[in-house]
Amino acid sequence: MESSSDFIVPTDFSSEWHNITLIQSHSQTRIYIATRYGRRFVLKALAPETASLTDYRLQQEQEFQLGIQLVHPNIAVTYSLEEIDGVGRCIVQEWIDGITLGKWLQTKPSKASRERVLNQLIDALEYIHCRQLVHRDLKSDNILITRNGNNVKLIDFGLSLTDDTLSPLTNDPRKDIIALQQLFPDICPKGSFANIAALRRAINRRKRFIRMLPVCLSTLLLAVAITLFYLSWYERQKEQQRYETMTAQVDSYIAEERTHLLEIINSRDSFDATNPTDVQAYVACHEAYSNYVQSRWAVRDSLMNLYEENDPMREQFWQLWVRREAEMNNEFLPLLSSKLQ
Repeated sequence: MESSSDFIVPTDFSSEWHNITLIQSHSQTRIYIATRYGRRFVLKALAPETASLTDYRLQQEQEFQLGIQLVHPNIAVTYSLEEIDGVGRCIVQEWIDGITLGKWLQTKPSKASRERVLNQLIDALEYIHCRQLVHRDLKSDNILITRNGNNVKLIDFGLSLTDDTLSPLTNDPRKDIIALQQLFPDICPKGSFANIAALRRAINRRKRFIRMLPVCLSTLLLAVAITLFYLSWYERQKEQQRYETMTAQVDSYIAEERTHLLEIINSRDSFDATNPTDVQAYVACHEAYSNYVQSRWAVRDSLMNLYEENDPMREQFWQLWVRREAEMNNEFLPLLSSKLQ
């Protein structure tokens, strides 16, 4: 549909209809575009075969009566019901310079633009629902998006009826809500909603949730990081405690060895190599020391077996034991050797 943004010359300001052009033809209606007072209008007339039938004329009057009551920025304006030469009785409506919702969506508009269009549609539907009116034919062809500003214009209320003519069940506003959910499946939440206000609240809750999602994820990641740091610190503290316990065990046993070795070394001072009794006591003491060394290794192996094969503390225990034993041997073996000579 071409734009009407041409310059208007004085001869265009005529009260007579001219430039009447048929743009759509249906089984019951004909849609024209015509010019009057320098403006374009839409003329919705009955088809010639139905123009004289009472039922269709009553339906046309009812559509006009409904449309003339609707005054909303997102609903196409209905101006009058007139007899026009060559066309017949027509509903005169606002001409919209725009494209259908379906074609507009094919241009892949941004999510913000789609949300704006959806909000305008919700405003229009909430307006008509408050007047006990349901569109009942909400589809992309009946929703126009203006070329200037991408604003919504809801058209074609031919199937709309009030509760005066239909039962509340038939005139259920949920029909419009379901159609809206199908038109915007990625924005409208799923589920059943009693009215358009409930759908609006659900959409707003969803938007708040989406806005809060990065904050929630950041908080969650921070909590996970703190938890992992604490667990790492706790494991280090636990390992340190185990190591200190192990060190205390080793040092305690090494201290017992030192005491025992001192007793053996001190006993050598009273030996007399020329006295057979002392010689026998010396040999017995030497055998006792050998047995003690073997016993000490058994105790070492027993303590080391407190740790599993794959436990890193087992290797630490072995290294600590070897270091402590080397320290003690360096201190007492020279003294012990001098006594045994």
